[in-house]
Amino acid sequence: MPKTLAPTSNPALSQTPPPSFEAQIRKFEEGTKYVQLLRPATVGGGIIRLTSKEQAAAIKRYDEAKGLVPMKFVPASGAATRMFKGVLQWIDNPQDHQEAINAFFDRAEEFIFFDQWLEAANDADVETYEAGVPSKVKWLQLLVSDEGLGFASKPKGLLPFHAYPELVTPISEHLKEAMEYATSADKARLHFTVSPEHHASFEKEVAHLRTQPPFDQIEWEIGFSHQDRETDTVAVDEKNAPIEVDGKILRRPGGHGALIHNLNALDADLIFIKNIDNVAHGRLLNETVRYKKAIAGILLELRADLQHLNSELGKGLIDEVHIRELRDKWKIRIPKDFQKLKAYLKRPIRVCGMVKNQGEPGGGPFYTTDGFTGESLQIVEQAQINKKDSRQRHILSNATHFNPVDLVCYVKDLKGRPIDLTQYVDDDLYFIAQKSHQGRDIKALEWPGLWNGGMAHWITIFVEVPIETFNPVKEVSDLLRPAHLPN
Repeated sequence: MPKTLAPTSNPALSQTPPPSFEAQIRKFEEGTKYVQLLRPATVGGGIIRLTSKEQAAAIKRYDEAKGLVPMKFVPASGAATRMFKGVLQWIDNPQDHQEAINAFFDRAEEFIFFDQWLEAANDADVETYEAGVPSKVKWLQLLVSDEGLGFASKPKGLLPFHAYPELVTPISEHLKEAMEYATSADKARLHFTVSPEHHASFEKEVAHLRTQPPFDQIEWEIGFSHQDRETDTVAVDEKNAPIEVDGKILRRPGGHGALIHNLNALDADLIFIKNIDNVAHGRLLNETVRYKKAIAGILLELRADLQHLNSELGKGLIDEVHIRELRDKWKIRIPKDFQKLKAYLKRPIRVCGMVKNQGEPGGGPFYTTDGFTGESLQIVEQAQINKKDSRQRHILSNATHFNPVDLVCYVKDLKGRPIDLTQYVDDDLYFIAQKSHQGRDIKALEWPGLWNGGMAHWITIFVEVPIETFNPVKEVSDLLRPAHLPN
């Protein structure tokens, strides 16, 4: 049986300590720093749309790359509570949500976990949901509570998402993807960030899957890590005074931006990043794999161009014509100044898939002001935009694409040495979020988002990918979308 190996950490990298207590309080006092949008990135103007010929060439380049160590990185620490936020509201106040409850049960039997749900109802001796809203509420309670299926308290990664006809979790789907595009030398590499309380459950699921075909046909390197508690942040009240609970200052997780430390510790060359809930039924796997390999191939082409430029620079040469050609080809601002170019070429590289905006929530691709290069391509969340500024609102309204969190990253320098990713974070792009704790309004500090300010000083390219490759499950009803159903 193939052995699961622990991921190799990268001892060459330093771990930058989080800001001090005093520095965190100052960030609350200063508030969220807005990004200055210049224009939206669009197809032909910051977003590359591949022709079928270009796509095939990019896939071939990735498939034929020699000595490359790829890995798949999946943030998976989130609980499924948000998936069932609406359901929990219906349970608390069914009278105001009768229409929504009835509509939900119109398709209840289409959920692939319905047989499990029915068995739980029979075990609890609950009448058929067709008896009316009160019985439907009992069924909903069985769906979310630990007395039934307990779905609301489980992590998304361990919920049944798809049927073949056996039920499988998102973990299984991510393993399938890793086999197809995060494999080298007959070994697939995958890393999950998980919450400590669910770590054992994830390991148990992975151990089971490795005994099943097709996962038993390949060697695996599968690792897990937690968000470092050292990156937790202070919570404050409306006057920016720290909040105490049981005599201790309240600290909260610092958001997904804290995962830059987890990413930084991995020993790989090229890392694919994709959220745990963004998986489709296996019948759509080929389209996903094709575009993952394509954006990886584009990254390798960009990296080869930058290696050539770096080679010229090493000879003391700056060819402005060559730089201009690369600027036009990739639609990025490459510095012409010798010292700036030298520093720029030390940066990590990422290629981000972008899908056409069809009303899904999330950040988007924009050109923004940049103190080093003048302007740069960035993924910007709406919370980072000053919507009181009419020009910023106008730029936002003209955005054509949004960010599905579909990234491929090269985390070694142009000579193949590890890069300390913490050195390329824009520390000013933190968030101040309004939260609640035990019914009390609080303010929480979140570090620059992993793919926002956490990668602000990376060399960045955007590539259009089809909407069919983006199939997130943000609420339970999303599992009834065609991409998640067997047929």
